[in-house]
Amino acid sequence: MSDTTSQPDEISVHFDRILFATDFSRASAAALPYVAAIARRFGSELCVAHVISAGAYQHIPAAERSAALERMRADAESQITAQLTAAHFSGIPHQVVLEHGEVWPVLSSLAESRKIDLIAAGTHGPHGFEKLVAGATAEEISRLAKRPVLLVGPEVTTAPEAEVHLERIMYVTDFSRESRRAMKFACALSRAYAAHLFILHVVDNPLDEPLATRMSADAFCRLRLLESRLPEGELGVEPEFVLEFGERQGRTLDVVEKKDIQLLVLRATKSSHAELSAHLPGQLEYNLVTHARCPVVTIHCEDA
Repeated sequence: MSDTTSQPDEISVHFDRILFATDFSRASAAALPYVAAIARRFGSELCVAHVISAGAYQHIPAAERSAALERMRADAESQITAQLTAAHFSGIPHQVVLEHGEVWPVLSSLAESRKIDLIAAGTHGPHGFEKLVAGATAEEISRLAKRPVLLVGPEVTTAPEAEVHLERIMYVTDFSRESRRAMKFACALSRAYAAHLFILHVVDNPLDEPLATRMSADAFCRLRLLESRLPEGELGVEPEFVLEFGERQGRTLDVVEKKDIQLLVLRATKSSHAELSAHLPGQLEYNLVTHARCPVVTIHCEDA
């Protein structure tokens, strides 16, 4: 299970059970090497799940629905088997789960019943009219899941057979009290991978943080850590602080490119209407998922 504590020597993260939700799309294929790498790194048990959405069979006459569902299940099982034949899945214990219904409720039930520590999925990042009509399942998952979610967006171009290395991880923070647990999670993850951790803060309005214009990134961020009651000793790592000015999405994506970041960690924004939000223009986390050239892990406050 994933677990972090407030004592520096006890900060740790474990993914004993990973749920990989696949729809056999190119987005899902792009997520494969990351799922396999994390499972191998943590010795995880992998649950590969495919949910046949209600829309795939709701227009089929009732008398023919059972037979149609069986055909869909057989086809899905065949595609999952093909995915798991990749060399980097060799030796990883796994189970295959095929269900039908509304995607998130099914995945949520699986995550709870199987005590899943990490949910992983690919997303092709629908926007505009497509998102309004079909919604973004990945965004709904990241907003509603009570555990960390790994999302691989359409700009991630790692080949399915590639060996993934996570040597540069970046956490984006506003230094709010709500961000403390997610920051600890990012620190724990960087420790687990012996990765270099970047902590990015973007000032979109210098008038709100005038000190930021007169201090170095390192000094300013260390001061904000103290103000947020997160002493550096609790991080358990030596991060590199990055301070940027401007529009948060654009500046964050620029740093991802400049620093060649291999994994982005974000605090998930809480939403009481996540199902509705999945059909509306994306929030910062979703937009970063769909534009970043690296995967994104979203963390709810209670996760870390």
